[in-house]
Amino acid sequence: MDPEYSNRTKCQKPISVKKSLVAIPVSAGASGTGLPYAPENWPCPGDIWRWKVGKRMSVHGYWIDRYLYLPPRLLKEKVPTSGQHFKSRLLVEQYIREKFPDVDVEAFFSSFIWKIPCKGQTAEIDGNVFSFIFPKRVQVTGHSESETVREAGGCKAGNKMCNLRLQARKYSLPLLDCDICCGEPEFCRDCCCILCCKTIDWAYGGYSFIRCEATVDESFICAHVAHLDCALRTYMAGTVGGSIGLDVEYYCRRCDHKTDLISHVMRLLHTCESLDSRDDIEKILNLALCILRGSEQMRVKSLQNRIESVMAKHDSMLFNPA
Repeated sequence: MDPEYSNRTKCQKPISVKKSLVAIPVSAGASGTGLPYAPENWPCPGDIWRWKVGKRMSVHGYWIDRYLYLPPRLLKEKVPTSGQHFKSRLLVEQYIREKFPDVDVEAFFSSFIWKIPCKGQTAEIDGNVFSFIFPKRVQVTGHSESETVREAGGCKAGNKMCNLRLQARKYSLPLLDCDICCGEPEFCRDCCCILCCKTIDWAYGGYSFIRCEATVDESFICAHVAHLDCALRTYMAGTVGGSIGLDVEYYCRRCDHKTDLISHVMRLLHTCESLDSRDDIEKILNLALCILRGSEQMRVKSLQNRIESVMAKHDSMLFNPA
Protein backbone atom coordinates (compact mmCIF):
# COMPACT_ATOMS: atom_id res chain seq x y z
CA MET A 1 0.00 0.00 0.00
CA ASP A 2 1.18 3.53 -0.79
CA PRO A 3 2.46 4.93 2.58
CA GLU A 4 1.24 8.43 1.77
CA TYR A 5 -2.23 7.15 0.89
CA SER A 6 -2.25 4.96 3.99
CA ASN A 7 -1.59 7.99 6.17
CA ARG A 8 -4.54 9.79 4.59
CA THR A 9 -6.93 6.95 5.44
CA LYS A 10 -5.91 6.62 9.09
CA CYS A 11 -7.95 9.51 10.44
CA GLN A 12 -11.16 7.74 11.40
CA LYS A 13 -13.62 7.48 14.22
CA PRO A 14 -16.80 5.55 14.94
CA ILE A 15 -19.80 6.71 12.96
CA SER A 16 -22.95 7.75 14.73
CA VAL A 17 -25.96 9.33 13.09
CA LYS A 18 -27.83 11.51 15.53
CA LYS A 19 -30.59 12.61 13.20
CA SER A 20 -33.10 10.45 11.38
CA LEU A 21 -32.53 10.12 7.65
CA VAL A 22 -35.30 10.57 5.09
CA ALA A 23 -35.05 8.91 1.68
CA ILE A 24 -36.05 11.62 -0.79
CA PRO A 25 -36.92 10.28 -4.28
CA VAL A 26 -34.58 11.48 -7.03
CA SER A 27 -34.67 11.57 -10.82
CA ALA A 28 -32.64 9.40 -13.20
CA GLY A 29 -29.00 10.48 -13.38
CA ALA A 30 -29.25 12.57 -10.21
CA SER A 31 -26.17 13.09 -8.05
CA GLY A 32 -25.25 14.82 -4.84
CA THR A 33 -22.95 14.97 -1.85
CA GLY A 34 -23.29 13.74 1.69
CA LEU A 35 -26.43 12.69 3.52
CA PRO A 36 -28.82 11.07 3.16
CA TYR A 37 -27.20 8.98 0.40
CA ALA A 38 -23.48 9.24 1.17
CA PRO A 39 -21.31 9.43 4.30
CA GLU A 40 -20.36 12.75 5.84
CA ASN A 41 -17.37 13.59 8.04
CA TRP A 42 -15.83 10.15 7.67
CA PRO A 43 -13.20 8.88 8.07
CA CYS A 44 -12.23 12.40 9.14
CA PRO A 45 -14.21 15.57 9.79
CA GLY A 46 -14.76 17.37 6.50
CA ASP A 47 -14.67 14.20 4.36
CA ILE A 48 -17.83 14.33 2.25
CA TRP A 49 -18.59 11.41 -0.09
CA ARG A 50 -20.57 11.78 -3.33
CA TRP A 51 -23.38 9.66 -4.75
CA LYS A 52 -25.03 9.21 -8.13
CA VAL A 53 -27.80 7.08 -9.66
CA GLY A 54 -28.21 5.67 -13.16
CA LYS A 55 -31.29 5.22 -15.33
CA ARG A 56 -32.49 1.69 -14.55
CA MET A 57 -35.43 1.38 -12.19
CA SER A 58 -36.39 -1.73 -10.22
CA VAL A 59 -39.98 -2.89 -9.95
CA HIS A 60 -39.86 -1.91 -6.28
CA GLY A 61 -39.19 1.73 -7.09
CA TYR A 62 -35.46 2.02 -6.40
CA TRP A 63 -32.60 2.89 -8.75
CA ILE A 64 -30.71 -0.26 -9.73
CA ASP A 65 -27.51 1.59 -10.65
CA ARG A 66 -26.24 3.41 -7.60
CA TYR A 67 -22.70 4.76 -7.25
CA LEU A 68 -20.62 6.01 -4.34
CA TYR A 69 -17.58 8.28 -4.77
CA LEU A 70 -14.67 8.79 -2.40
CA PRO A 71 -14.18 12.19 -0.76
CA PRO A 72 -11.46 14.31 -2.44
CA ARG A 73 -8.97 13.76 0.39
CA LEU A 74 -8.91 10.01 -0.25
CA LEU A 75 -8.48 10.21 -4.01
CA LYS A 76 -5.22 8.95 -5.46
CA GLU A 77 -3.72 11.52 -7.82
CA LYS A 78 -2.29 8.90 -10.18
CA VAL A 79 -5.52 6.93 -10.51
CA PRO A 80 -8.24 8.08 -12.97
CA THR A 81 -11.34 9.47 -11.28
CA SER A 82 -13.45 6.79 -13.00
CA GLY A 83 -11.49 4.17 -11.07
CA GLN A 84 -12.21 5.73 -7.69
CA HIS A 85 -15.93 5.16 -7.39
CA PHE A 86 -17.92 2.09 -6.41
CA LYS A 87 -20.61 0.52 -8.60
CA SER A 88 -22.05 -1.79 -5.96
CA ARG A 89 -22.39 -2.17 -2.21
CA LEU A 90 -20.07 -5.17 -2.31
CA LEU A 91 -17.23 -3.05 -3.75
CA VAL A 92 -17.76 -0.50 -0.99
CA GLU A 93 -17.61 -3.28 1.61
CA GLN A 94 -14.37 -4.60 0.13
CA TYR A 95 -12.82 -1.13 0.18
CA ILE A 96 -13.79 -0.48 3.81
CA ARG A 97 -12.52 -3.88 4.96
CA GLU A 98 -9.21 -3.38 3.13
CA LYS A 99 -8.50 0.23 4.09
CA PHE A 100 -10.19 0.29 7.50
CA PRO A 101 -10.01 -3.28 8.85
CA ASP A 102 -11.05 -2.25 12.38
CA VAL A 103 -14.22 -0.45 11.27
CA ASP A 104 -17.66 -1.99 11.75
CA VAL A 105 -18.95 -2.23 8.16
CA GLU A 106 -22.58 -2.38 9.26
CA ALA A 107 -22.11 0.78 11.32
CA PHE A 108 -20.64 2.46 8.26
CA PHE A 109 -23.68 1.60 6.11
CA SER A 110 -26.08 2.59 8.87
CA SER A 111 -24.73 6.14 8.69
CA PHE A 112 -26.45 6.79 5.35
CA ILE A 113 -29.17 5.34 3.09
CA TRP A 114 -28.03 2.93 0.40
CA LYS A 115 -31.27 2.25 -1.53
CA ILE A 116 -32.34 5.40 -3.37
CA PRO A 117 -36.03 5.69 -4.34
CA CYS A 118 -37.08 6.83 -7.81
CA LYS A 119 -38.84 10.12 -8.37
CA GLY A 120 -42.07 9.53 -10.31
CA GLN A 121 -42.87 6.36 -12.19
CA THR A 122 -40.92 6.84 -15.41
CA ALA A 123 -37.31 6.37 -16.38
CA GLU A 124 -35.38 7.05 -19.56
CA ILE A 125 -33.43 4.07 -20.88
CA ASP A 126 -31.42 4.35 -24.09
CA GLY A 127 -33.47 7.35 -25.17
CA ASN A 128 -36.82 5.67 -24.52
CA VAL A 129 -39.15 6.58 -21.68
CA PHE A 130 -40.65 3.62 -19.82
CA SER A 131 -43.53 3.75 -17.37
CA PHE A 132 -43.54 1.60 -14.27
CA ILE A 133 -46.41 0.63 -12.00
CA PHE A 134 -45.21 -0.46 -8.61
CA PRO A 135 -47.18 -3.11 -6.73
CA LYS A 136 -49.22 -1.85 -3.81
CA ARG A 137 -49.08 -3.74 -0.56
CA VAL A 138 -52.56 -4.66 0.58
CA GLN A 139 -53.88 -6.40 3.65
CA VAL A 140 -55.72 -9.62 2.88
CA THR A 141 -57.55 -12.12 5.00
CA GLY A 142 -56.60 -15.75 4.89
CA HIS A 143 -53.54 -17.08 3.10
CA SER A 144 -52.91 -17.44 -0.61
CA GLU A 145 -51.09 -20.44 -2.01
CA SER A 146 -47.91 -18.40 -2.53
CA GLU A 147 -48.05 -17.09 1.06
CA THR A 148 -48.36 -20.64 2.34
CA VAL A 149 -45.26 -21.61 0.36
CA ARG A 150 -43.30 -18.66 1.78
CA GLU A 151 -44.37 -19.37 5.34
CA ALA A 152 -43.17 -22.94 4.95
CA GLY A 153 -39.66 -21.63 4.36
CA GLY A 154 -39.70 -22.12 0.60
CA CYS A 155 -39.47 -19.70 -2.31
CA LYS A 156 -40.11 -16.09 -1.24
CA ALA A 157 -41.80 -15.43 -4.58
CA GLY A 158 -44.23 -18.29 -3.98
CA ASN A 159 -42.91 -20.20 -7.00
CA LYS A 160 -43.73 -23.90 -6.62
CA MET A 161 -41.34 -24.87 -9.43
CA CYS A 162 -38.56 -23.06 -7.59
CA ASN A 163 -39.25 -25.10 -4.45
CA LEU A 164 -38.88 -28.31 -6.42
CA ARG A 165 -35.60 -27.07 -7.85
CA LEU A 166 -34.36 -26.00 -4.42
CA GLN A 167 -34.84 -29.52 -3.11
CA ALA A 168 -32.60 -30.87 -5.87
CA ARG A 169 -30.01 -28.08 -5.83
CA LYS A 170 -27.09 -28.24 -3.44
CA TYR A 171 -24.39 -25.59 -3.27
CA SER A 172 -20.83 -26.43 -2.28
CA LEU A 173 -20.59 -23.25 -0.20
CA PRO A 174 -23.07 -21.18 1.83
CA LEU A 175 -24.86 -18.42 -0.05
CA LEU A 176 -23.56 -14.86 0.08
CA ASP A 177 -25.51 -12.81 2.58
CA CYS A 178 -27.52 -10.25 0.62
CA ASP A 179 -29.62 -7.46 2.10
CA ILE A 180 -30.01 -5.54 -1.16
CA CYS A 181 -32.32 -7.35 -3.58
CA CYS A 182 -32.85 -10.35 -1.28
CA GLY A 183 -34.10 -7.98 1.40
CA GLU A 184 -37.25 -7.42 -0.65
CA PRO A 185 -40.13 -9.50 0.77
CA GLU A 186 -41.07 -11.20 -2.52
CA PHE A 187 -37.66 -11.50 -4.17
CA CYS A 188 -36.17 -14.99 -4.37
CA ARG A 189 -32.49 -15.29 -5.19
CA ASP A 190 -33.05 -18.68 -6.83
CA CYS A 191 -35.80 -17.75 -9.27
CA CYS A 192 -36.06 -13.94 -9.56
CA CYS A 193 -34.01 -12.00 -12.10
CA ILE A 194 -31.69 -9.55 -10.35
CA LEU A 195 -32.33 -7.00 -13.13
CA CYS A 196 -36.12 -7.07 -13.60
CA CYS A 197 -37.20 -9.02 -10.48
CA LYS A 198 -39.48 -11.29 -12.53
CA THR A 199 -39.22 -15.07 -12.24
CA ILE A 200 -37.08 -17.15 -14.57
CA ASP A 201 -38.21 -19.99 -16.83
CA TRP A 202 -36.59 -23.41 -16.57
CA ALA A 203 -37.85 -24.49 -20.01
CA TYR A 204 -35.31 -26.36 -22.14
CA GLY A 205 -32.75 -26.58 -19.38
CA GLY A 206 -33.04 -22.94 -18.37
CA TYR A 207 -31.47 -21.61 -21.57
CA SER A 208 -32.91 -18.12 -21.05
CA PHE A 209 -31.13 -17.24 -17.79
CA ILE A 210 -27.68 -17.29 -16.25
CA ARG A 211 -26.81 -17.99 -12.62
CA CYS A 212 -23.72 -16.40 -11.10
CA GLU A 213 -21.77 -19.17 -9.41
CA ALA A 214 -18.86 -16.99 -8.37
CA THR A 215 -17.10 -17.64 -5.09
CA VAL A 216 -17.02 -14.47 -2.98
CA ASP A 217 -14.47 -13.94 -0.21
CA GLU A 218 -13.45 -17.61 -0.69
CA SER A 219 -16.29 -18.67 1.60
CA PHE A 220 -19.60 -17.89 -0.12
CA ILE A 221 -21.32 -18.35 -3.45
CA CYS A 222 -23.31 -15.56 -5.11
CA ALA A 223 -26.03 -17.65 -6.85
CA HIS A 224 -28.07 -14.67 -8.12
CA VAL A 225 -29.78 -15.19 -11.48
CA ALA A 226 -30.61 -12.93 -14.43
CA HIS A 227 -32.55 -13.26 -17.65
CA LEU A 228 -30.06 -13.18 -20.49
CA ASP A 229 -32.40 -10.87 -22.42
CA CYS A 230 -32.35 -8.43 -19.50
CA ALA A 231 -28.57 -8.66 -19.22
CA LEU A 232 -28.11 -8.06 -22.95
CA ARG A 233 -30.48 -5.06 -22.97
CA THR A 234 -28.71 -3.45 -20.02
CA TYR A 235 -25.20 -4.13 -21.37
CA MET A 236 -24.45 -6.65 -18.63
CA ALA A 237 -23.87 -9.52 -21.07
CA GLY A 238 -22.29 -10.17 -24.44
CA THR A 239 -19.45 -8.02 -25.70
CA VAL A 240 -19.41 -4.55 -24.16
CA GLY A 241 -16.65 -1.95 -24.29
CA GLY A 242 -15.90 0.85 -21.88
CA SER A 243 -15.17 0.43 -18.20
CA ILE A 244 -17.19 -2.79 -17.85
CA GLY A 245 -15.13 -4.56 -20.55
CA LEU A 246 -17.06 -7.72 -21.45
CA ASP A 247 -16.10 -10.20 -24.18
CA VAL A 248 -18.85 -12.83 -24.44
CA GLU A 249 -19.31 -12.59 -20.68
CA TYR A 250 -21.98 -11.87 -18.08
CA TYR A 251 -21.42 -9.23 -15.39
CA CYS A 252 -23.23 -9.84 -12.10
CA ARG A 253 -24.56 -6.64 -10.55
CA ARG A 254 -24.51 -8.18 -7.07
CA CYS A 255 -20.93 -9.45 -6.77
CA ASP A 256 -19.24 -7.78 -9.79
CA HIS A 257 -18.01 -11.15 -11.05
CA LYS A 258 -17.73 -11.91 -14.77
CA THR A 259 -18.91 -15.27 -16.13
CA ASP A 260 -17.77 -16.62 -19.49
CA LEU A 261 -20.79 -17.25 -21.72
CA ILE A 262 -19.21 -19.39 -24.43
CA SER A 263 -19.95 -22.55 -22.45
CA HIS A 264 -23.55 -21.38 -22.09
CA VAL A 265 -23.80 -20.92 -25.86
CA MET A 266 -22.49 -24.46 -26.33
CA ARG A 267 -25.27 -25.71 -24.05
CA LEU A 268 -27.77 -23.81 -26.17
CA LEU A 269 -26.55 -25.65 -29.26
CA HIS A 270 -26.81 -29.02 -27.52
CA THR A 271 -30.32 -28.12 -26.38
CA CYS A 272 -31.38 -27.38 -29.96
CA GLU A 273 -30.20 -30.81 -31.09
CA SER A 274 -32.97 -32.43 -29.04
CA LEU A 275 -35.79 -30.08 -30.12
CA ASP A 276 -38.35 -30.58 -32.87
CA SER A 277 -40.02 -27.16 -32.77
CA ARG A 278 -38.53 -24.87 -35.41
CA ASP A 279 -39.81 -21.80 -33.59
CA ASP A 280 -38.10 -22.80 -30.36
CA ILE A 281 -34.87 -23.65 -32.16
CA GLU A 282 -34.85 -20.28 -33.91
CA LYS A 283 -35.54 -18.42 -30.66
CA ILE A 284 -32.68 -20.16 -28.86
CA LEU A 285 -30.23 -19.70 -31.73
CA ASN A 286 -31.09 -16.01 -31.99
CA LEU A 287 -30.28 -15.63 -28.30
CA ALA A 288 -26.95 -17.39 -28.90
CA LEU A 289 -26.11 -14.98 -31.73
CA CYS A 290 -26.94 -11.98 -29.54
CA ILE A 291 -24.55 -13.28 -26.89
CA LEU A 292 -21.73 -13.79 -29.41
CA ARG A 293 -22.23 -10.62 -31.45
CA GLY A 294 -19.36 -8.12 -31.49
CA SER A 295 -16.57 -10.37 -30.24
CA GLU A 296 -13.29 -10.61 -32.15
CA GLN A 297 -12.32 -13.99 -30.69
CA MET A 298 -11.65 -16.55 -33.41
CA ARG A 299 -13.52 -19.35 -31.64
CA VAL A 300 -16.50 -17.03 -31.19
CA LYS A 301 -16.55 -16.16 -34.89
CA SER A 302 -16.38 -19.88 -35.65
CA LEU A 303 -19.40 -20.45 -33.40
CA GLN A 304 -21.26 -17.60 -35.10
CA ASN A 305 -20.63 -19.12 -38.53
CA ARG A 306 -21.82 -22.49 -37.28
CA ILE A 307 -25.05 -21.05 -35.87
CA GLU A 308 -25.73 -18.93 -38.96
CA SER A 309 -25.23 -22.03 -41.11
CA VAL A 310 -27.74 -23.97 -39.02
CA MET A 311 -30.25 -21.12 -39.24
CA ALA A 312 -29.78 -20.87 -43.01
CA LYS A 313 -30.55 -24.59 -43.34
CA HIS A 314 -33.54 -24.09 -41.06
CA ASP A 315 -34.88 -21.31 -43.30
CA SER A 316 -34.27 -23.41 -46.40
CA MET A 317 -36.27 -26.28 -44.94
CA LEU A 318 -39.01 -23.87 -43.91
CA PHE A 319 -39.50 -22.44 -47.40
CA ASN A 320 -38.68 -25.63 -49.31
CA PRO A 321 -40.24 -28.46 -47.31
CA ALA A 322 -39.56 -31.97 -48.54
